[in-house]
Amino acid sequence: MSALARARAPKCASPSYVTRHRLGHSAYSTFLAVAPRRSQYFNSGFTSSYDPSQDTGRGPIFAKSTFGVPQFYPRDLKRRVDDYVVGQERAKKTICSVIFNHYQGLRRRQHHDVQDQRLREKLQRQKFAQDRDLPDRVSYGGDRVHPVEADQSRYSIEDEFPGHNESVRGTHLPTEDTLTTSSDNFYVSEDSAVPQHVKIDKSNLLLIGPTGVGKTYILETLSKKLNVPFTISDCNAFTQAGYIGQDVEACIERLLIEANYDVKATEHGIVVLDEFDKIARKETVNGRDVGGEGVQQALLKLVEGTKVTIHVKDHRSSRTSNNTTSNYNSPTPTPPPPSGKSDQYIIDTTNILFVFCGAFVGLDKTVLRRVAKPSIGFGSEIRSGRSSISGGKDFLPQEMYNHLPHQPVDFPLVGETEAFGFIPELIGRMHNVCALTPLSLDELYRILTEPRNSLVAQYTALFETYPSRLFFTRRALYAIAERAAKNETGARGLKMEMERVLAEPMFDAPTPYVLITEGCVHGTEKAGYWGKDGRMEVERRMRAEENKDGEAEETFEQLREAGQSGA
Repeated sequence: MSALARARAPKCASPSYVTRHRLGHSAYSTFLAVAPRRSQYFNSGFTSSYDPSQDTGRGPIFAKSTFGVPQFYPRDLKRRVDDYVVGQERAKKTICSVIFNHYQGLRRRQHHDVQDQRLREKLQRQKFAQDRDLPDRVSYGGDRVHPVEADQSRYSIEDEFPGHNESVRGTHLPTEDTLTTSSDNFYVSEDSAVPQHVKIDKSNLLLIGPTGVGKTYILETLSKKLNVPFTISDCNAFTQAGYIGQDVEACIERLLIEANYDVKATEHGIVVLDEFDKIARKETVNGRDVGGEGVQQALLKLVEGTKVTIHVKDHRSSRTSNNTTSNYNSPTPTPPPPSGKSDQYIIDTTNILFVFCGAFVGLDKTVLRRVAKPSIGFGSEIRSGRSSISGGKDFLPQEMYNHLPHQPVDFPLVGETEAFGFIPELIGRMHNVCALTPLSLDELYRILTEPRNSLVAQYTALFETYPSRLFFTRRALYAIAERAAKNETGARGLKMEMERVLAEPMFDAPTPYVLITEGCVHGTEKAGYWGKDGRMEVERRMRAEENKDGEAEETFEQLREAGQSGA
């Protein structure tokens, strides 16, 4: 190339060539993304709009999701429960994990909904910009012709009314919506521009355990940690629709009241159905099981997810002041006050977490009968000759029913295929089944002393209001735990024994010092009372009882911590 050509080359080079070499390839692509856009059609105006949500191509390291980390983890919830509940480690882990996964799924779904909404708005803005530039693309090379004028030119009709064509532009032509019939709009095509996310369904929970092991107490403790509506409903009052009692929708109404009539908060709440085993199927004389299988059928759609209509009546009716007397023997009875206004709420139960709790008394015997193998002699099995009522044929082998966990293996009669009186459709909607173990003697003793609201701390604080100082020996607390274990009422038996032992000291109050020993629990001696100078005597008595079996002597403060649970 000659010197003259080389001298003229920079002046004739395109701006994109100069910019690309000055900024580099990556910087040039970023510059094109953020630079003002100009239409390729010369008749259109200059635009300087910029979409901040547009991908600038900065690489995969900058493409991280803006979805934040969880606000809490299952171990954080369990740490709160450990301060109030003793034992039941497996149950606490399961409950905390189920609640955590439930609300993580809700946060993930809400995050995707927001992203999809932003993407739809972005696509709508882009479509609007394309439609706006469409006339320029059609007539950028010649004179612009009005579509009405172009259509009327075929009939050689002049525009007698100026401006009329602009006002009726597009109204005389048949649109696409009018040409297509309503029968052709049944299929909804998928929007390929919006990503299809994985939907995480909720998992309901069933807690099984004897009375007094902490099923409801664990959930109540967690409700204080979570900032969501929480309610506990009793299944004993539920009946079929049309009968005296409460419908199953009453639990949703209570949740709505707990959420202060906030529909969005109600749809993200937790409903605990206590005494769930009381709605098992019952054999009645008249054949109407209004509180059993009928309630189970009503719970199917409610638990899985449906829209419930709640009618809340406003009881603030206007009352007249002159109708306060009785209308007995009065010729003109007083008319009743006008009824209040009824408000209607529609609640979607798809995102409501349902937790079922029940003692299921006798379930252990059912399971034992299921797994037991009748045999005689050297391991030989005896097959019963029982036949079904309907067909008169023998039942199928037991191995044919091993794939059904909700049904017993042995089917003695037709009609007894339900698991403990529950229909399989309802059991299949409880995805997490957790069994709580009975409390041991050591756990009962720890319940007396360790939790933040332990029974010893409660009664010690109660005696301080008299005022009195209440002390327990370690033997006395173990004796209370032993008597509560014999009652088979769980942690509730501890409070029963505490009330029995402290009945007389409560009546004799106030006394400065009160000591409960092992003999007081067994009823062989009375509680010890001392005046203001009796602290040394209380210390001596506690030390003497602890050293009956040759135990090491402990200080008064150690015994006080054991007896008062740090109070």
